[in-house]
Amino acid sequence: MKVFFKLFLLGALLVCVCSQAYTQTQRRLFTSDIHLGLNFAQMDIKDANMYKDIKLGMQIGVNFNYKVLGNMQVQTGIFVTKRGLKQHIDRYEVNTASEVAYRGDTILNTAADYLQVPLCVGYEVYLTKYFAVNFNAGLYLAYGFKGKHREEGYVETIKDGKVTSIAVTLPFEETNTFDRKGWKRFDYGGIAKIGFVYDIYTINLGYEYGLYNISDDGRRELKNRNLFASLGFRF
Repeated sequence: MKVFFKLFLLGALLVCVCSQAYTQTQRRLFTSDIHLGLNFAQMDIKDANMYKDIKLGMQIGVNFNYKVLGNMQVQTGIFVTKRGLKQHIDRYEVNTASEVAYRGDTILNTAADYLQVPLCVGYEVYLTKYFAVNFNAGLYLAYGFKGKHREEGYVETIKDGKVTSIAVTLPFEETNTFDRKGWKRFDYGGIAKIGFVYDIYTINLGYEYGLYNISDDGRRELKNRNLFASLGFRF
């Protein structure tokens, strides 16, 4: 994610430099954008960031942008966003005393749907009559309203090079993500975005960095991480 933040800062610098080369026309103080995009979520697990895969999700929502001073703006909105955690745990252990080996393969898949409200301060500048660039940074608040946790896997027992038994350890078990001892419903964190506007069309790239431990089981610490890209329309 360091590369993303370097690109974000480079884009911000480019905007500031280019804005001096163009005469700005009067723009509307208030605009709104409808967004539809993809999430590339990857939970941060304290002291256990192993076996993780990208958890694909979607987001849809609307931004409200209000110019407060020149090109400076305040941005908020409301989004429905799907994040979560996906792990593929492949383990091989040997009991030297009994000369028995155990091979296990487990897939953990947790989906979490959030209602999310961002609050950002940003800067938007039109480089030409129709093309603008903006960057925004701030905080988000989120409430988890729906989600499923699914587990499936097996363990093989191997002796003298032969599989002697296969045990299905997690037979397609499915539970509610936000049940007791699951995940907490509330979340908050930082958010940074860079956007491109051409006429009424928008492209947005951003990163969400969860600051709150959403685990409710007391055994581990989980914090949301999410890279997203979206397309939209401005009104």
